[in-house]
Amino acid sequence: MRINTNSPQQSQRTLRRRTKSSPRLSYSVRGASTILISLFVVVGIFFFQVGDRFRDKNLWKSFTIPDMQEHFKCEEAFATTRPWWTSDQWREVRDLYHAFAQENKGTYQMADDNDTFDFSEIAEPFQASEEKGRGLRAARDIREGELVLRITNNTIVITDGYTYRKFMFAVEERFPTFACDIMTWNWCQDLDDEGEKFGIVVDLNDNNLLNAGDEETGANVWCGTYGEEDSCDMKNLTFYAARDIRKGEELLGDYGEFVSSHSRDELGL
Repeated sequence: MRINTNSPQQSQRTLRRRTKSSPRLSYSVRGASTILISLFVVVGIFFFQVGDRFRDKNLWKSFTIPDMQEHFKCEEAFATTRPWWTSDQWREVRDLYHAFAQENKGTYQMADDNDTFDFSEIAEPFQASEEKGRGLRAARDIREGELVLRITNNTIVITDGYTYRKFMFAVEERFPTFACDIMTWNWCQDLDDEGEKFGIVVDLNDNNLLNAGDEETGANVWCGTYGEEDSCDMKNLTFYAARDIRKGEELLGDYGEFVSSHSRDELGL
């Protein structure tokens, strides 16, 4: 039997020492808990970011054109003067499309590779106005009925939303902000006489810069066979001078002649 020989004062000191040691243990537990919580937070953030990136990689499959314009920061791009595209740059874009078309269905060229038309001596790019941006003007005097623009192998058709999105991302990766231009320039057009089929048409040359005339200016070029009304369709996207046009005058068309009543919404865009 062990007899406690400590005095009351010694017992109190021992008790105080034991009591003082308790916070140390508490602090250790708290520290471990803090580290553990911090670790969980870091891991959680990591997996959230990885998951967010994974979702981003797949989210594009449902993007509409406004979604892509926001994703590519088109508003910022159009806040500055847009660049001119040289012949070499257009060629690079077309080469990119040819490589893309070989691996993806849902798109085709309007004409074969041998069908070309150089309108550089007839029309030239210029800065039309701050509001309209770039446009085309007559490089020389053009007489009424003269051929001005013609659709060739530089014009492509995309028939489904998935292919359109995939091509826009391919273009944007190779030529930053150029997809913003394409999404502004392209249009919907009927692919048959009944209007049951339609697609998005894109020019891969300076044809894109043809602006539309308004009520005041009207159109000085028209689409179709010269002198024949309602002759503008996918087989005859040819533009003639509707009247004499002087050198330096802006070339203006009537989009209503060839743009389809179909909406890009019908393609999920």
